[in-house]
Amino acid sequence: MKSIPSESLCPCGSGQTYQHCCAMFHTGKNAPTAEKLMRSRFCAYYLKNAAYLLETTWPRQHDGLDKSGIMNRADTTEWTRLDVVRTEAGQAEDSKGIVEFKAWYKDGAGESAHHETSDFIRENGRWYFIYPDIPAKLPGRNDPCLCGSGKKYKKCCGC
Repeated sequence: MKSIPSESLCPCGSGQTYQHCCAMFHTGKNAPTAEKLMRSRFCAYYLKNAAYLLETTWPRQHDGLDKSGIMNRADTTEWTRLDVVRTEAGQAEDSKGIVEFKAWYKDGAGESAHHETSDFIRENGRWYFIYPDIPAKLPGRNDPCLCGSGKKYKKCCGC
């Protein structure tokens, strides 16, 4: 895993130092918004911190994750910068959010961008990234609803 001097600017492009930005999330504090989680995940790719990428993926998708693929992508790609294009919801009081971004990287052909619109969900006070192509293990009928309403899943979003 790479390291960043704490007084250096954060690779996520926030304009803050790493110490006052993504470092706090990488060391255990929960990201307060979907955008901050997105930025901290980019920074984790930059630092080759695959463990953080797995921790911040929605737990209901862990069974379907290609963990070795995530680790390989983090280890073998030189990520250079992040541009957040837009965000929808994803604030501290929301249960869902969307972040559109461009993650720039270098390869043998030069610099390219991975452009994506990602979904995020907040469960139990913590934001998670949702992979669009990995099925999620849904709650049982009597489990609390994913949206955070406090209702049972069968009486809310699971009808």
